[in-house]
Amino acid sequence: AVISDEIYERIVYDAEHVSLASLDGMADRTVTINGFSKAYSMTGWRLGYLHASDEFVGEAGKLHSHSVSCATNFVQRAGIEALENTESAVEEMRDAFADRRDLLVDLFDEHGVDVDVGDGAFYMMIPVADDDQAWCEAAIEEASVACVPGGAFNAPGYARISYAASAERLREAVDRLVANDLL
Repeated sequence: AVISDEIYERIVYDAEHVSLASLDGMADRTVTINGFSKAYSMTGWRLGYLHASDEFVGEAGKLHSHSVSCATNFVQRAGIEALENTESAVEEMRDAFADRRDLLVDLFDEHGVDVDVGDGAFYMMIPVADDDQAWCEAAIEEASVACVPGGAFNAPGYARISYAASAERLREAVDRLVANDLL
């Protein structure tokens, strides 16, 4: 069996999302998990779902019933609203993230930093010093720019930044990194 976390399925740019369970022979072997936090900006509301075989869902239900009772009523209603009435808002958000991704690629390029262009989500891995933990600490302390060390993602020498912020704030962050000799 495979667990496939597809939380970013709606935030894909230059590619089409393909669910692992849709591949030949994988439907009965895949547990697909998803939720509302990313595509519908419901972070922290803890509303999610899974798709799996009836047997697995039954066992997961037993475990779940002893962990939490249920999502609160207003969160359930927000989930219904998200599914029924937000398609254009999700597309607008995805397009804004793609524009911000492209902006950062250009800004880093202007400063000689080559970054990979991701196909989805709203994070970018930027190459930094070998000690990515120390670099991230310097970024927050000296430039007031929060990053996550790449080592946390098995990518030492990189830092993960989020572009779930305005273009203005992203420009400001890059300017601060440059001003503090971090890029």
